[in-house]
Amino acid sequence: DVGTSPTTPRSLQEQENFFFCPSAIAVFALTTHSKGKVFLLNGVALSMTAQPRPQPCSRCPFDWIGYRGKCYYFLEAEGNWTSSRDNCSALGASLALLDSVEDLSFVTRYKGSLEHWIGLSREDEEQPWEWVNGSRLSPLFQIRGGGGLCALVKDDGLSSSRCGAEKSWVCNKPELQSPRKGNGTRRAQNLCVSS
Repeated sequence: DVGTSPTTPRSLQEQENFFFCPSAIAVFALTTHSKGKVFLLNGVALSMTAQPRPQPCSRCPFDWIGYRGKCYYFLEAEGNWTSSRDNCSALGASLALLDSVEDLSFVTRYKGSLEHWIGLSREDEEQPWEWVNGSRLSPLFQIRGGGGLCALVKDDGLSSSRCGAEKSWVCNKPELQSPRKGNGTRRAQNLCVSS
């Protein structure tokens, strides 16, 4: 049973990032015979050690950031909208699809000072905006700027731009499913490893 010891300093007990794990540091047994007498000495020495609290396995690939069921990958390299879309596709993702104002706020916060392409475009100025998955832009979003057929995220929200402009881009894809028994993923200390 993992828990805190009554003799553990209170300040350590209250820290959320640690739990206390009893571990055996010595196990010994001594049996001797002396003139028909048997002496037995058995013992176990225990120590309490503070260990980092295990974190859940990430459901996003390394260097991707998880948010609201999606994994995001922010690239500082620059490319036009089409090459950015193709690069995300090569990563098994798409240019970022934003389903909510919270998603937009997250991307705006994490993008840094650079403008990033997202997966939103239109055929011409008279056509509606569509995401790369074919769904239409929600009326919750407003796109600033004029004349551009591709969308990007700036500090003040969504903006249109010429699709040939060189910009950074952000990809996203759904988080991986939680590991299930028998799928080749197991927990080892604080890491997820695949076998």
